[in-house]
Amino acid sequence: MSKKTAIICGMMLSMFLLVSTSWALDFVPGQYEITSKVEMPGMPSSLPPQTVIQCMTKQEPVHTENVANQGCKVKNLTTKGDTISWEMECEQQGQKMKTTGQITYSGNTFQGTIKTSLGPQAGNMTITTVISGKRIGDCK
Repeated sequence: MSKKTAIICGMMLSMFLLVSTSWALDFVPGQYEITSKVEMPGMPSSLPPQTVIQCMTKQEPVHTENVANQGCKVKNLTTKGDTISWEMECEQQGQKMKTTGQITYSGNTFQGTIKTSLGPQAGNMTITTVISGKRIGDCK
């Protein structure tokens, strides 16, 4: 995986974790296995799914400082039922990105889609990330 792809994946995962905080959703706190699958147009083969383990609690489901540290601002964050939708704009190393996403929670699981549009320096490409998570136990 290239450094640029790793940065983008990290930013998208950080952003996902930001929007999962403290909402009155059908969400059970605990240790979650979160898998993301990135689809990039023009890639000869798809990237393998990335999986992380994250402790998510009602008080602090995740640490969110990475989003601000990466030059990102979340806008238009809305909750309807068990679904969160948002927009996010980032600027990093002169590169502008706009992200829209939606995640739906269902007790011990969640799933969603995130679309990131990159600026002209990256060929005006749109990257789609499909995210799913499942609770695998209590936080350690």
